[in-house]
Amino acid sequence: MKNIDSSTHFEVLGSPANPAMVLGHPLGMNLHAWDDIADTLARDFYVIRWDLPGHGQSQPVSKQTTALAELDLVNQLLEVCDGLNIDTFHYVGTSIGGTIGQQLAIFHPTRLLSLTLTNTGAKIGTAEGWAQRQKAVLELGLAQMSTDIVARWFSPHSTEQDANLLEKWQQNLASTDNRSYGLLCEWLGQRDHSETLHSVAIPQTFIAGTDDVATPPELVRTLAQLMGKDEVIELEHVGHVPSVEAPEKLLSILSQLR
Repeated sequence: MKNIDSSTHFEVLGSPANPAMVLGHPLGMNLHAWDDIADTLARDFYVIRWDLPGHGQSQPVSKQTTALAELDLVNQLLEVCDGLNIDTFHYVGTSIGGTIGQQLAIFHPTRLLSLTLTNTGAKIGTAEGWAQRQKAVLELGLAQMSTDIVARWFSPHSTEQDANLLEKWQQNLASTDNRSYGLLCEWLGQRDHSETLHSVAIPQTFIAGTDDVATPPELVRTLAQLMGKDEVIELEHVGHVPSVEAPEKLLSILSQLR
């Protein structure tokens, strides 16, 4: 575990002699979204996973910051990579983590060895919807909203298989900084990469969950087409978070990058 600056918390696993792989988690989660696959990936990759602002152990967005700029999150990630002397890396991102991955493809394609985007889209939801979420979070707090939000993350199959799944992530979400989460909602509402995405000359993989209500397979399919790809891997009985709901399937897919 290291810190390049005092605000961003991240963890590294494996040997720096191996190709680097960066893992970007969904909104409201943290780097522990990758717990079920990180150790196995570290056998073949130098794994870096980080917490978004106000999530996990990362510091909240400063009170002086009234809004996040377009490239704030991707720049924060690249500062971590630069501090670790990582020039190029495989990138795997889910949901908002996938939005950051799209920015890497648009603005920093030479940094990428491959790009795996799961449960995300060129545009997720609407600006109005995210503004409403931000307003509710600031008024009610994530502790009060956690039950409803987390219920949308996982498929019925996943919650039946793991009786503690919802409670575990409700607790994680409740500990997330309300203001930072709200600013990230606003940031997501402003992101639309439909006109700026293009194909990149690296391996690209697109993954969807058949039971994902937040970013359904059609959204992922549209994203893939914008990047010049037709194939989307659809995971049966999986909701919004394959790394938690179907870790063995996700590992099988990522192992092909070796």
